Amino acid sequence: MKIDRKIVPIIQYFVLLFGMSIAAIFFQKTPGNMDRFFIIFVLSLMYVAWGCWHHGHLDRLDRLVVLEYSIVAIIVIMLSALGLGIIRFF
Repeated sequence: MKIDRKIVPIIQYFVLLFGMSIAAIFFQKTPGNMDRFFIIFVLSLMYVAWGCWHHGHLDRLDRLVVLEYSIVAIIVIMLSALGLGIIRFF
């Protein structure tokens, strides 16, 4: 049975929302900064993988889309490392 092409993006956004919700719950329940950083790191990698899946399904996946999702993930990782005190400038 083939899934309707219009319903797949809804499923994809549900998967993204579900993954981020689970990560937010784990982040809130986790006491250690390194553990919290690991959660954000894994979530960022999941975000890049989700973006590739989503745009690949829509036949719009190219290097610039992957680069865009990767840059957003790197910014989130760096800002979370700064916010959690993993790295410091001063």
